Amino acid sequence: MIGFLFAPLGLGGGILYVPLLHYIGGWDLDQTLIIVSLLLTAITSYGSGLEHRKQSYVDDRLIRIALRGAIPGAIVGVIFVFFSGTQYKSIFKILSVVVVGFVIYKMVMRITSQSKPADPNKEVQYSRLTGISAFGGFLSSVMAVGAGLIYVPAMKFFGNLNTRTSIGSSLNVMMVVVPIAIVTHFLLLTGAQADVLKAEVWLLAVLVLVNFIGAKSGAIIGFKMFNENQLLKLFVGVLTITWLNYVFDLLT
Repeated sequence: MIGFLFAPLGLGGGILYVPLLHYIGGWDLDQTLIIVSLLLTAITSYGSGLEHRKQSYVDDRLIRIALRGAIPGAIVGVIFVFFSGTQYKSIFKILSVVVVGFVIYKMVMRITSQSKPADPNKEVQYSRLTGISAFGGFLSSVMAVGAGLIYVPAMKFFGNLNTRTSIGSSLNVMMVVVPIAIVTHFLLLTGAQADVLKAEVWLLAVLVLVNFIGAKSGAIIGFKMFNENQLLKLFVGVLTITWLNYVFDLLT
């Protein structure tokens, strides 16, 4: 369901995979959970990103510009998590309250505002696109998300792309950045953490399969079944529940 609903919006779904694995699956907030969430996020981005590429809803020039910032940002994020140690759980939940709250606000504004078409005469802001993408890469590694919530508006406002091409380009950035974050995190795992992943290999295989099917289906028929506002309203509703969970955790 997450893959199906998030794929048409250009998001990887990590912002919901983390609470799904933590609150429902019972996984601890550590690099093991980060890797699993990023793995599912990668599958979502590939399932939808390839479909957007097939339909030519991508801008490879701006994707390369974004990757100049996103890849180093992702590597820095992994190092940050590694050296955070036992403080990571608190840092993650504080960051989640701020970021998820901001995303809810932006999504509500997106629902209530009129979408403006891209201006073909507007100058592309390459340095800002690279800088914002670096922050997206950092968030990807620290919060185990695809960071589409960063890449999509960056592509739209600084890259001057229309909404659908911004979504496709965002997904194609994630298709490169998220695997790099996964490999970097994996290299820093302890032996015990690696054993946890090995013990769950069949579960992970099933999750990957159903997630790919959901994301691929969402990319093909999601826009036909739902309009963007319907998807955004559902997205905001689920995010609000997630945000309240994080707030409750911090308060208790």
